[in-house]
Amino acid sequence: MNIRSYIVMLRNISIILLFLCCSPVWGQNDGYLELAKAEEQLHLLFNRLYSDTLPDRETLLEQIQELMPSALSSEGSMEYPWNRLNRIGVVTSDDKQIRIFTWHVADDPDHYRYFGYIQVARRRDRVEVYELEDNLNGPKTGQNISQSPENWHGKLYYQIVTHTHQRNTFYTLLGMDFNNSMSTIKTIEVMEIRRNRPRFAEDIFFNGIEQVNRMVFEYSSQVSISVRYDRQLKMITFDHLVPFHPVYAGDHKFYGPDGSFDGLEFVEGTWIFRGDVDARN
Repeated sequence: MNIRSYIVMLRNISIILLFLCCSPVWGQNDGYLELAKAEEQLHLLFNRLYSDTLPDRETLLEQIQELMPSALSSEGSMEYPWNRLNRIGVVTSDDKQIRIFTWHVADDPDHYRYFGYIQVARRRDRVEVYELEDNLNGPKTGQNISQSPENWHGKLYYQIVTHTHQRNTFYTLLGMDFNNSMSTIKTIEVMEIRRNRPRFAEDIFFNGIEQVNRMVFEYSSQVSISVRYDRQLKMITFDHLVPFHPVYAGDHKFYGPDGSFDGLEFVEGTWIFRGDVDARN
């Protein structure tokens, strides 16, 4: 870190500490002060990671992966907002029981690496942290692949949808993988907490033909599509994808939206495919 960056870091930390010390709530909790310092350090590290001039990215990644688990497992970290981590994906479940942090680096336009951590709330203000380890060599588009935090198909999560059924809580994760220069991938997956550990659910989607572990949408990198939870419809809606020309059928790097939408409806613990959904509004 050069002198200028160090001075900027000290100034930002000083401002945060002054604000916290003046707060009647936070000023009484030294844990928040430590979280604020860790947040500012991570904020600066991520800014450097995504800067245009980066001499040693691997060193920065090592520093982030050394600091982040300890910060996220600290007392009060589950309630802390982490608003300064605006360069990465941070999503929180509606019941505040899990939060997921994900980010990526591009080695080149055809190779991306993904990183992440899951926070799981425990009783008595405890929190457990689990690392998401990217399986760089695994298939990316299979609907029946098995995943775990230790064998994860990397992506950036941008939304969590929370449902309960028969005393079980299901966290549906919407994610995006930049994949390569030709195609992009969006996914819908479900996570549960079983035996105090996060696990990816299986056979929880009915895609119109069979039960599958997840939904996968691969499409041309030249277009964009929407995959989102619509609270008014109480459904996950997504663009219907078609080949640009019949000759490209099955080659999804030449697929794009046709203007219509399909959806998924959560029914008794299963996401059920619904075709031709009116999601224009």
